[in-house]
Amino acid sequence: VIKERKREILDEKSINKDEKTMANNGDEEVGDGSCDLRRRMAFLDSLLSEHLRNSEFTEEDIREEVDTFMFEGHDTTSMAISWTLHLIGLSPHIQRKCHEELDAIFGGTGSDGVINMNDLREMKYLEACIKEALRLFPSVPFVGRHLNEDNIINGYTVPKGVTCLIFLYQVHRDPQCFPQPEVYRPERFLDNSHMTRHPFAFVPFSAGPRNCIGQKFALLEEKTILATILRHYTIKSLDHRDVIKIAPELVIRPKTPIRMQFTPRI
Repeated sequence: VIKERKREILDEKSINKDEKTMANNGDEEVGDGSCDLRRRMAFLDSLLSEHLRNSEFTEEDIREEVDTFMFEGHDTTSMAISWTLHLIGLSPHIQRKCHEELDAIFGGTGSDGVINMNDLREMKYLEACIKEALRLFPSVPFVGRHLNEDNIINGYTVPKGVTCLIFLYQVHRDPQCFPQPEVYRPERFLDNSHMTRHPFAFVPFSAGPRNCIGQKFALLEEKTILATILRHYTIKSLDHRDVIKIAPELVIRPKTPIRMQFTPRI
């Protein structure tokens, strides 16, 4: 796929170069000028463009980046979807708001319209539901940081050169940032409270220049899948949160399967 797309880009560049030469020579007027506008490039095209500019960025490097973007996030994204469904299934009033939002976007129960980017942008409440699920169950519960200088935390000196693990599962439960932290309340991400919240109070995708490369893609994927399910089904979680035991692994997952009931919406 990479080699095939590379050939296509090279062919496109060659055609564009020929057209620009013709236009400059006055032989033919090409387009209406809109082609000169900057366009947002696809992920693979962006990597291939860098490869064509910089020979040190090899096709193998591209393959590794694409693998990371598309496949390394499979477990994290699937668990984020599972936890969101579980929490929505425990909260009928929240699920009702999701249904109302989706019905308003797609024109009622049972609509089979294709989801596009404009639809995804309108799913404000569903996005808040996902973020609140990620607050309670961040897909990756901890991130590491290597200290370049001494840090004093609560009177203790953490020396330069050590690696600190930041436990996001607990960071997201700080009652000063999230009152009643164990309550699933998507409105936390819709009201004005998030405007005054510390920027690192909610970091399910880590933060800084080494944050998750696929976070925007993950949210779009999660919204698409959840919207597809909730448009057609009413869901009910068969086990309370207190019953679910979490497995201590790299990705937060339940020790036993999450049991749910799906009822078609009529």
